[in-house]
Amino acid sequence: MADVHVNIEQQGRIREQVINTITNISPTERPFLAAVGRMDATNTKVEWTKDTLAAASAVNKEAHGFTVTFAAADWTARTQAFNQCQLLKKQVSVDLSHEAVDKVGIGRGLMGELENQKKNKLDELTNDIEATLVSSNAAVAPLPNTGTAGQSAGAQTFLTQNVVACGSGEYPEVTLRQDYYDDLASKCLKQGGYPLDVFCGIQAKRAVAGWVDQVNRPISDSGKKLTNVINQYETVVGVQDIHYDRFLVDSDGKYSVLLMIEAGRFKTAWLREPKWKWVSGPETVQGDFFGGYYATELTLVAMAPESSGKMTGLGYTL
Repeated sequence: MADVHVNIEQQGRIREQVINTITNISPTERPFLAAVGRMDATNTKVEWTKDTLAAASAVNKEAHGFTVTFAAADWTARTQAFNQCQLLKKQVSVDLSHEAVDKVGIGRGLMGELENQKKNKLDELTNDIEATLVSSNAAVAPLPNTGTAGQSAGAQTFLTQNVVACGSGEYPEVTLRQDYYDDLASKCLKQGGYPLDVFCGIQAKRAVAGWVDQVNRPISDSGKKLTNVINQYETVVGVQDIHYDRFLVDSDGKYSVLLMIEAGRFKTAWLREPKWKWVSGPETVQGDFFGGYYATELTLVAMAPESSGKMTGLGYTL
């Protein structure tokens, strides 16, 4: 008997299988934003005051019966620091026909597609915030009359005192060596800081992995749950939690920066929390679409950046 093969391709109207779900592996970890504090801002320019002590002296001595002569240099003048708020937005609109059709992973129904897109835009906005906070951006004052947008200086801009510049001087190699790392921690300690959070890129983490301890506990010494911690390492300042930060790049877009942060000294100052605004909503349809945007306005406050430090010039790219 001859073989009989059924040609299912010619039996018309056979559906393709489309799995009814949507996948998204885009990064949503924001370790710097999660680690630092937060406060309210009341203006587009946020200022804070800094004070310092004179260096300690082991020869501060006087003979009995000394006299006091006052001078202008007897006191240390305080200094002002500031940052500018940055206004960020993410917008989205959905055609009403697109809203009405049956969609994979969403189905049909009013606001289904728009709500999905709103969630994505809020995640994107929060990623933008993280990238802003860890950036090397300089502060720019908003000038609405000239169309100049305000810009917040990032953490890298504030960290100017405790720096290990790989590839030059006493640090000739462009790899993350253990002694370089320990030197950075020591620099911060000498200034009075205790930076217990470290943020690095993927390649830097690989370099660290050979000489740090793996995370073996979910809770820090202070009782705080460890989030996105990939390693721990004990330096002169104490046990440090080491985090990936996928958004941490230098001004050239390279993963060649490591930040060693005393998180309690940094805060995000929010002038406006992220909030959705309608441009064309269900009650006021303009044209044949729904749409709106998320907007937020914030800046980074670095109360004492001298407590923290950074490593630059690492030869890691992706």
